[in-house]
Amino acid sequence: MHYHDEAKESNNIEVLITLMDGSVDHEVARRVLRKFDGDVEKAASAMIEGDRGEDTQSSLWTSHSQMEINQPRPLPPPAVRPNSPINIDLTGDDDQNDELSRALKASLETVSQEGPMFGPSERPPDANWAMVPSNVGQSQDNVAADDLDRAIQASFEQADTGDEYQPLPLDQQWRKEGWPVTLRPTKHTMVYAALVLHALFYVPQIRERVANWRPALPEGATEAEPPKNGPELLMWKLVETFTNMDLAKLVDLDAHEVLEGFKPEPWSNPAQSPGELSQQPGFFEKVAAALDKVFTHEFIRTGQAKYYFQYGNSNFDDEPGELLQDASIVRVEALGRSETNDLVGRLSAQLSNNKDDVKRQVIFEPSEVIAFHLARSGTVTGERKPFKYPKHIYLDQFLKENVELAESKRVQQRDLHAEIQKLVSHNKSLTHFNDKDTLMDLRSSIYYFENVADAKGDDERARVTQTMANKLKNILAQVEKEIKVSDIAIAKMRDQVATLLDCPELQRVRYDLRAVLVHDGLYGRKHLYSYIQEKGAWWRIEDTSISQVSEGNVLEDSVGLHLGAGPYLLLYSRALPEGAEPLDLQWPPPIMACPILFACQNTHLTFRIRSM
Repeated sequence: MHYHDEAKESNNIEVLITLMDGSVDHEVARRVLRKFDGDVEKAASAMIEGDRGEDTQSSLWTSHSQMEINQPRPLPPPAVRPNSPINIDLTGDDDQNDELSRALKASLETVSQEGPMFGPSERPPDANWAMVPSNVGQSQDNVAADDLDRAIQASFEQADTGDEYQPLPLDQQWRKEGWPVTLRPTKHTMVYAALVLHALFYVPQIRERVANWRPALPEGATEAEPPKNGPELLMWKLVETFTNMDLAKLVDLDAHEVLEGFKPEPWSNPAQSPGELSQQPGFFEKVAAALDKVFTHEFIRTGQAKYYFQYGNSNFDDEPGELLQDASIVRVEALGRSETNDLVGRLSAQLSNNKDDVKRQVIFEPSEVIAFHLARSGTVTGERKPFKYPKHIYLDQFLKENVELAESKRVQQRDLHAEIQKLVSHNKSLTHFNDKDTLMDLRSSIYYFENVADAKGDDERARVTQTMANKLKNILAQVEKEIKVSDIAIAKMRDQVATLLDCPELQRVRYDLRAVLVHDGLYGRKHLYSYIQEKGAWWRIEDTSISQVSEGNVLEDSVGLHLGAGPYLLLYSRALPEGAEPLDLQWPPPIMACPILFACQNTHLTFRIRSM
């Protein structure tokens, strides 16, 4: 509704009549002025163009005492809305003011009875009707991120259709004579942990000690009983598992129960490294801590080495040094910058600092078993090469008692490396000049003088050409001889560097490789496998697959090289005496006496372990 000043409107009408030189009457000027809401300029322009306001059926302008409503076209009477308290027809010919008043009154009554009808809906959001992602409780970015996370997690869970636990058929369950067994979890996220327990069984010192362990006898008891809780309960479960692995007639054993006791962190996505999950404070560390705690009294009583070795900083004097920590697993960088790409070289680089440093990291007390986590957190430029690890390793050079002798040997190694570098640089100066191959240029020149240059029947020219060819040949022979002498010297010095620490004084504590755990770089049950040694033979264990392999396969496996993966856990233990008797495994009688059930998923058969 619009209100206007009648006096002002009369003045504007007079202005319009004057502008039109009296060619329009008072009523025409009023219509046109009201058509343009009182705008004199617009009304004057329209009147000059011939507009007389005839199309205006009603005015939007009213006086204080009168209000005019623009009437719409006649429409058919609307249907009565159910439950409507008042039925009003605004299209009829009744008095307009009365109809409008009744409509406003009905609207106010409806609002007062039913509450406001406008505003946001109180209905819960329904994704099926949403035009855009719902913003209830979180932003659209958060919703999208959550959806992406769920999609990625679902893809991981369904990535490998062959990743489910598949029990072997009954005819393949029987264990072959002299063959190892598999130890598999029902959940693929626990494969890495099952491989650790499986590998520990094939460490002879651990197997023998676990077999001969007995829990503390309750008061008045004459025979050990299964513990109820604590580290001894974990140990008892481990004893049961190892007993099965030693005496079972079946080749495929379930690791679910023993793993539940240690509660390993699941390998839930490809971004996680199986090696990182195993290292401190990972699963291997948990198992080693449980073994160490249970065997503490035996270690003290027998004086045998622990499963942890102690290392720390030491000066070149008689001071006791600074103990850093006990460790059952040593992290070794298998990627990144280093002069060597082998286990001993990386250990030396990590435990021995620069020559200008006063302190060295040394091992105070060696352990019976040592594990190396091969971490791959660095980057490699150029050609990738497999990480090398030996079948035997000596830790004497890292012991505190040998720190001075080992350091003197390393000084000699550095001096030899410097001499080698000088000879290599000298050879390069002989073979290259201004980025050109000198030897190739000499050979090309000799060929030219001998085969291309034309004497044209001139004896003197032929003599000079042959003389030049002979001189170049002599120069080439001298250069090649000097290079050969340098190469021989380099080879000898490199052999010296490699064997400088291989002296009797530094080869007293030998460790033998017992197991290697490998990751091929992909995610799933069948992308982790291990090598274990049993009765002098090496075996490859991958899920249910068991195959005998050569020692070369174990030491030179390059799988996962270009995916930043490969061997990630090495288990070494003290070398056994030559000609040592087979291990004396005395498994606990309660386990030997009771029926140990091996569940075959597709049968109801059970098998009893019997002493062999």
